[in-house]
Amino acid sequence: MNKTIRLGSCTAVLLTMAGRALAGDASACAVIADNTERLACYDEAAGRPHKEAPPPEVAETSPFSARWELDAEDKKGSFLIKPYKPTYILLGRVSNSPNARPTSANPSNTVAAPMDVNAVESKYQISFKTKLWEGLFGRHGDLWLGYTQQSSWQIYNKSDSSPFRETDYEPELMAVFRTNLDMGAGFKLKMMSVGFNHQSNGRPEPLSRSWNRLTAQVGIERGDFAVVLRPWVRVHEKASSDDNPDITRYLGHGDIQAMWKLGEHGIGLNLRGNLLSERGSAQLDWSFPIHRNLKGFMQLFSGYGETLIDYNHRQTTFGAGVALVDWM
Repeated sequence: MNKTIRLGSCTAVLLTMAGRALAGDASACAVIADNTERLACYDEAAGRPHKEAPPPEVAETSPFSARWELDAEDKKGSFLIKPYKPTYILLGRVSNSPNARPTSANPSNTVAAPMDVNAVESKYQISFKTKLWEGLFGRHGDLWLGYTQQSSWQIYNKSDSSPFRETDYEPELMAVFRTNLDMGAGFKLKMMSVGFNHQSNGRPEPLSRSWNRLTAQVGIERGDFAVVLRPWVRVHEKASSDDNPDITRYLGHGDIQAMWKLGEHGIGLNLRGNLLSERGSAQLDWSFPIHRNLKGFMQLFSGYGETLIDYNHRQTTFGAGVALVDWM
């Protein structure tokens, strides 16, 4: 009997001591601010095994949605400046066939005598867009205004006061719609758009070049790869005022822009042409990291129409410089 009483007393004492220890441990847990760590502390104090929480799921990012604000979580509202095409400067760009005497199918736009043009020049491009209207039809469709300017600068032509050989201005208006259709094999038809595009160099005859187009775009992506198919129809102009009546013979009726994101490197490939005339062009861009947001940039072009003044002139050019914005 006495042994039983003593055993019960010992058990009570041990339970009391354990309870006090548990209470002490629990009170220490109460001051932990992080919810997950505090719960783990209580579990440990109670002698329960702690299970690691599964890592949070990382949402798959969409290059098109990030650039065009297609998905709800990417919407940023109107009148914010957003990247469009690459913004870069080629500190040096060399041509195997400089266009010293620009010509056109319109005799009024043909230069009579050759100009002083160096084979080596600088080239830069700035490009941005802004959303004018979010939700064209209820919650569907956004209206964007884009602007791209590309300049060819004869900076090394000191004998001719380093003039700008050509500057092309390209404003455009685009109605962009989210589609997000599964095409199989991981490909998604992410977006479609229709728009109006004006491109000109703002110069007097005989160097004036310009055209207007009605455009459409289809954007397809798979992971870090994306491609844009862009057909267009040229807006008709009177023959007497058309700076370049045969421009579609060289620049065609559409282009294909492919983009890859390979780690911190970016690759862009543009293909453009007219299957009937067998004329066109290819341009390959490569961006790579240098320092923080500054990227190295290289560009290889071959074919017709690197600039408007060169729309019917064939050449191969290579340039190197830096970029602030690339394709993706």
